[in-house]
Amino acid sequence: MSGATAIVVFVVSLLAAIMIHELGHFLTARWFGMRADRYFLGFGPTLWSTRRGETEYGVKAFPLGGFVTIKGMSPLDERLRPVGEQVFDAYAVDRDRERESELVPAGAPAGPSGLPDATWDRLEAELRRRGTNRDLTDRIVQRTRINVGDDDDLRHARTVFNEVVVGEVSDSGRIGDLHHRITKGDRGRFFADRPAWQRAIVLVAGSVMHFVIAIAVLLGMFLFLGQPTGQIGTTVDSVMPGEPAEQAGLRPGDQLLAVEGVRSQDYAELRDLIRQRPGEPTDLLVARGGEELTLTVTPRAVDDEGETIGQVGFVPAEIYERYTVTEAIEEAFVGPIGFFALFFGSLAALVRVFSPSGIMQMLSQATGAEERTLDGAVGLVGAASLAGQTGGGGRGMLTLLLLIVSINIFIGIFNLVPLPPLDGGHLAVLGIERAVNAVRRARGQAQDFTVDPRAIVAVAIPVLAVLGVILVAILWLDITNPLQLPG
Repeated sequence: MSGATAIVVFVVSLLAAIMIHELGHFLTARWFGMRADRYFLGFGPTLWSTRRGETEYGVKAFPLGGFVTIKGMSPLDERLRPVGEQVFDAYAVDRDRERESELVPAGAPAGPSGLPDATWDRLEAELRRRGTNRDLTDRIVQRTRINVGDDDDLRHARTVFNEVVVGEVSDSGRIGDLHHRITKGDRGRFFADRPAWQRAIVLVAGSVMHFVIAIAVLLGMFLFLGQPTGQIGTTVDSVMPGEPAEQAGLRPGDQLLAVEGVRSQDYAELRDLIRQRPGEPTDLLVARGGEELTLTVTPRAVDDEGETIGQVGFVPAEIYERYTVTEAIEEAFVGPIGFFALFFGSLAALVRVFSPSGIMQMLSQATGAEERTLDGAVGLVGAASLAGQTGGGGRGMLTLLLLIVSINIFIGIFNLVPLPPLDGGHLAVLGIERAVNAVRRARGQAQDFTVDPRAIVAVAIPVLAVLGVILVAILWLDITNPLQLPG
């Protein structure tokens, strides 16, 4: 895999991880009946979108993340009323009549009595907005319109509509099902309406998805990719340009079987036979494509600490071994590069990097006063650069996958830091509200305490300011002093 391909894989995996993070929030919110009406990749102008049920899915112009909109997480969100109340509202119907009258030419005969066509159009649009499919929407509108007839009594229209809905839409009893969305609107569906434990699960779900991604990648890595054993085999990994091995026709992937008729599966033994023949034509027996070939090579004489030895110029491949399913699961969770080791390592790194001394060290590195090291902070640009350095070969792929795993674990942990606007900050607010209301309950007081949104904003602004400074410093470091993987 080339460096450019590795960078593309890393960036795509990061975007996928962000969308899966949001998917965690989205699915849990929907499961608990909350109204999650937008799920988008990116920010900025909308390039494409489609509506499925009550949710709009789409892609924005700048794929720098993603978002899901869960109603009730902002104090500015407005609740949807039941469809009957919202459509057959006196003020709304009067506006429909005014608009229709503006379209009728002066002196034209009066139209049919009853509710205006615009009201029925609004009924159709509102049913579709709540996630009603086209056929069901048409049936509900037609049946309601026929039974209302020329009557313009809005109370009667609401009653007829609700009766039609009862006959057409089954009631599962679940908050947020189609029947609930039509007949009750957003009652009980806002984020704050749901029990605290459900809200906590929705908030944590994003980070949990990052941990799931990390575990899945680790399991796949240990199951399907051979792991380095630290031992050298007899297979040729690469051939150095211009060296005797290349001139003799040796190719990567060839397996060295014998040197001057001496067969061995021990690379060290075959290497020593070559080293003993500087400047002498030497027959190499290799396996290639299921056949055995004899190549004649003349080792180049080189000085090795006062001793003249022969070298032909190829690099042997490291031996890799596959794990069994049991071994892979064990390594993925509790191995030296397993999930728990990386989790606690990332947690320690987070504390170290974002401590006062860590921030000062980062700023010193950004100003050039201190040398940058691999154990410090790295941004997404730097991480992509490291991905590009992983290169090809087995170890390169393993390094790339471990980088993806580490980034996901770090994001998952960082997102749970109890500071707004992070998910952990919302969890902290939820915990404060629960604790205060528990005290109020013990005192016999009303359990209606909520944290003032202005207080959350007051904390979020300086947090964002500090994060902004840190991110700019890391970006500067990634551009001017990029990290280099050890050779």
